[in-house]
Amino acid sequence: MADHLAQTGGRDKKDKINRLQQNYLNSFDDDQKAWSEELLELARSSYQLRDDDNIYLGRIEAQLLAAVREARQRIDAHFQGASEKKIADELRKVVESLDHRPQFQPPYKQKPQDGFIVQARQLIGQPAGPGLAKGPARVIQHTADLAEFKYGEILICDAVDPNMTFVVPLAAGVVERRGGMLIHGAIIAREYGLPCVTGIPDATRLIQNGDQVTVDGYLGIVTLGSSEL
Repeated sequence: MADHLAQTGGRDKKDKINRLQQNYLNSFDDDQKAWSEELLELARSSYQLRDDDNIYLGRIEAQLLAAVREARQRIDAHFQGASEKKIADELRKVVESLDHRPQFQPPYKQKPQDGFIVQARQLIGQPAGPGLAKGPARVIQHTADLAEFKYGEILICDAVDPNMTFVVPLAAGVVERRGGMLIHGAIIAREYGLPCVTGIPDATRLIQNGDQVTVDGYLGIVTLGSSEL
């Protein structure tokens, strides 16, 4: 009996869909029939995409909730010391509210009250010259700074202008705050086969003279501090 009702209900639903479709198509003139059929097919495809999106978004949400639970456990397990309390508090706020934006300290060598030093570690930019290089940073803020440049240093600057081109062959790598692959400094670096990363905001502020810098021109990553090549 249940099977019969299910089959009858299915037929009724299908008949209703066919009637609605026919009424829709009949509302168009003959010269618009092909267009109306394409529009109907597009609407059906869009509806299916919406359903698929809801399914995938549900899966993503489930993974997000699992990540939040894992984050809570790790925060409670690993941030126990007094010096880590501020970090743990900010992380908990992020976990509890995804709209929360942590109030980070400025990224370069700020000394919090508890004594430890916060320093930028990896800076992400545009890969503009393939290769890997490591060396001490030389930050060029003004033309007069070029006189201090030494062979094997990493050239850190806002952008390489024509007046600075003569020091590029001395550099082990080039890092620029502005630009992309077609900026003047990137083109010169590639001509000399030097690793180059461009488009790093505040590069000349986050990096200081003498910092050990590793330039990854393949991935567009600049690492501060000791790094094995």
